Amino acid sequence: MKIIGGTFSGRVIHSPKGKNTRPTSSRVKESLFNFLAHGAGIDFNGLHILDIFAGSGSLGIEALSRGARFCNFIDIESQAISTIESNIRSLNLEEKSNVRRSDVSKVDQYIMKGQKPVDLIFSDPPYKDAFKTKVAIEDFANRGWINNGATLIAESSSRDEVELISGFEITKKKIVGDTQLCIYVSKTVDE
Repeated sequence: MKIIGGTFSGRVIHSPKGKNTRPTSSRVKESLFNFLAHGAGIDFNGLHILDIFAGSGSLGIEALSRGARFCNFIDIESQAISTIESNIRSLNLEEKSNVRRSDVSKVDQYIMKGQKPVDLIFSDPPYKDAFKTKVAIEDFANRGWINNGATLIAESSSRDEVELISGFEITKKKIVGDTQLCIYVSKTVDE
């Protein structure tokens, strides 16, 4: 799998072995980042990113390649964590990354210890666990780990109903193959 834009464009990153991880396809990733940059007008420069159900770390690494300041990568699978760490090392991104092994639907207080609230969140769970995006994001928001106006990109099966997430509004839905991309924006406190 290749990075498609930014400083590391064309560089190869690896996916975890096994069946526990479903990497975002190149087609979906390209469609997503084209939309974020051109349709949503997101400037990645200086953003703090959260990549949950991170798998290979592909989405967070893509954001770092495009100028994001820092990315927190979280996954429950040990093989995914090893792969993310290897990909980060190969690109010399250790200073811009925090990798944690954790179940994001059972957030512990140390997942984001010492980290700034995030501006952009990628959530790409196994399709059977799509509901965990809602659980995790609502908990992270309640703990103050998500900035007002932050953007959330949640992937799920195109056959699934879109989850409503407290404190967020859906701004766009897009189907790419069998993947549904749902873009949410966190509401500001006074809304």
